[in-house]
Amino acid sequence: MTGTLTICLRDLFRNRRRTLLVVGAVALGQAAVVFVNGMMAGFFRDIQRLITGPLVGHVQVHQPEWRTERAVDLAMDDMTARLRQVQGVPGVLQVSRRLYAAALAASSGVPGEAAVAEPAIVMGVDADSERVPGGLLEGLPRDECPEGARVLVGRVLATRLDLRPGDELALIGQDADGFPAADLFTVTGRLATNVDMINRMGVVMDVQRAGSFLALPDHAHEVVLWTDSPHRAGELARALRRLPALHGLEVLSWREAVPELVRLLDMKGLFDLIFVCVVLLAAAAGIANTAMMSTFERRREFGALLAIGARPLRIVLMVILEAVFLGLAGVVLGSTVGAGLVLITGRTGINYAALAGSEAIETSFRGLSFSSVTHPVFEWRQVAYGFGVILATSVLASLWPAVFAARLEPTEVLRR
Repeated sequence: MTGTLTICLRDLFRNRRRTLLVVGAVALGQAAVVFVNGMMAGFFRDIQRLITGPLVGHVQVHQPEWRTERAVDLAMDDMTARLRQVQGVPGVLQVSRRLYAAALAASSGVPGEAAVAEPAIVMGVDADSERVPGGLLEGLPRDECPEGARVLVGRVLATRLDLRPGDELALIGQDADGFPAADLFTVTGRLATNVDMINRMGVVMDVQRAGSFLALPDHAHEVVLWTDSPHRAGELARALRRLPALHGLEVLSWREAVPELVRLLDMKGLFDLIFVCVVLLAAAAGIANTAMMSTFERRREFGALLAIGARPLRIVLMVILEAVFLGLAGVVLGSTVGAGLVLITGRTGINYAALAGSEAIETSFRGLSFSSVTHPVFEWRQVAYGFGVILATSVLASLWPAVFAARLEPTEVLRR
């Protein structure tokens, strides 16, 4: 076996230019696989974080008709008792209850001029619950959180109403009993989130004050829960459905709440497989060509080995090993280069808008705002895919040349 390996390595460097070209082609394909899939992994990771962050969470609870009707009176009552049971379920890390209502928001405007009014969405939240990672108010200083008559206004709505911290904001709407609701609030700041609806129309206030404004004390339209991993959301949702306190309510994991976005996430595995096969199979074609050319060039050598007693199986093994060595050398080099690119750009980020020659932009889809900047993520499985695909294609591509070499007739070959 040692002699076979020695012959294989010697023959690989017999034509160095051809060997380097094949190794370079495989390395380029593997580097492209690792880097491009790293970018896609970063992009899809950001999507999952957005979905399971402030918009949906890991699990949601509401009245069965609320997601379609969005009526103010479709609220869950007795929330203090309900949440006490919910927080006792194993796996629940954070719980946030929310109230929603349509309203008309008006600013005082410039003295002497008419007030400016815009449609708005009143959102009552528990500030302490929403300041955690993934919450609507993540990272917001405690003194800037909505409390009492202080509210946060979405950055787009604040711009339209020309609102600044300290300004007064009038809200006019309808409470759960159908009576007019109106009150004055003080703007404590502008809120910029990944939830497009909040940016464009949101007026965020303390959930207790929202309950008073909408005549919904100790109520909630939506309860959002987080666990330690999005992958455990289905398990948590099943446990919550068994709670007596949530009987008759709709309990959905994030995959059930936004199936359109989940289908987009599930496409990544298929994309990975297709990209790996297309790029690396193209690179493996170079291995097949090299194996065939090398076999025809070395017919006399193979004939001599067969003439002195080498078994055909040894010839087959030599040709296949040479192809495998070429492929694996390319995969190792390509994986190193690709991983380096992913780790570097994972820190700096990649701005797709800048690559297209424009400024950073945000794209909205299904209520989420997607940034044009993504941070690639290195995945070991992409390296494993490369090794697996190249190993298989190297063996298959060299099989016919190997069998051809093993079936040579020594007398005929050496006579030429």
